[in-house]
Amino acid sequence: MIMSNEQITAPDWTAIFPESTDVAEAEDQWRAVMADLQAAGTLADANAHTVIRLVEFRVQYRKAARHVAEHGAILSNKRAKVGQWNPYWSAMQQADARIVVLESKLGLDPVSRGKTTKVQRGKTKTRAADAYLKAAD
Repeated sequence: MIMSNEQITAPDWTAIFPESTDVAEAEDQWRAVMADLQAAGTLADANAHTVIRLVEFRVQYRKAARHVAEHGAILSNKRAKVGQWNPYWSAMQQADARIVVLESKLGLDPVSRGKTTKVQRGKTKTRAADAYLKAAD
């Protein structure tokens, strides 16, 4: 990942994800995170690895969420009379927990956004007292 003009090049998602739907999701998530970091003024080459992990967890979360939405959090087994937790439910929960941590580190969540965003300062107004308090030459 090389940083040029405040842009970090995306990794080769096809080397990470074998399914084309996951690659497309990763590309979309990468663009969204990069746009948020750019807008916040916190885009840095040092964040690249954290952003990659965030994107990977977001893709895994969406994949698990689709499975849970289709099959439910509890799976019924024909042989057993008691349902069992869907393993994708656990994967979804773990991915969500990692996403929360990584978004916080990058300043993407509302709580930490104010702590990481560059402060926009307005123009200072000159006052008569400024001339009085000015250091003598």
